[in-house]
Amino acid sequence: MADTQDQHIQDLIGRADEAIRIARRSLEEGDDKLRALGLDPEKVRATLDAQPMTAEQRDEAQALFRQDMQAIQSHAEQESAYARQRSEPRASAGAAKRPRNLV
Repeated sequence: MADTQDQHIQDLIGRADEAIRIARRSLEEGDDKLRALGLDPEKVRATLDAQPMTAEQRDEAQALFRQDMQAIQSHAEQESAYARQRSEPRASAGAAKRPRNLV
């Protein structure tokens, strides 16, 4: 009986350790994403902790974030199309000119 309890406790500890590892990895990935955006993760956390948000405010912020991301995507697509147009050779207006004879 003691062995099964010990085994059960060890199993719970193992699952808790795995959950902690997953949570830490998730936090590290979030910090990496913030750094990729040029933000300091500690400052972001401090700002968010100082300004608690209601569910309505959070929904509005997420909607505004999605709008910004869509605008960025649209702008990037437009710039990409413009760059393609500049890099493609233009079709000539008429037939190819005949080379001139040099004297």
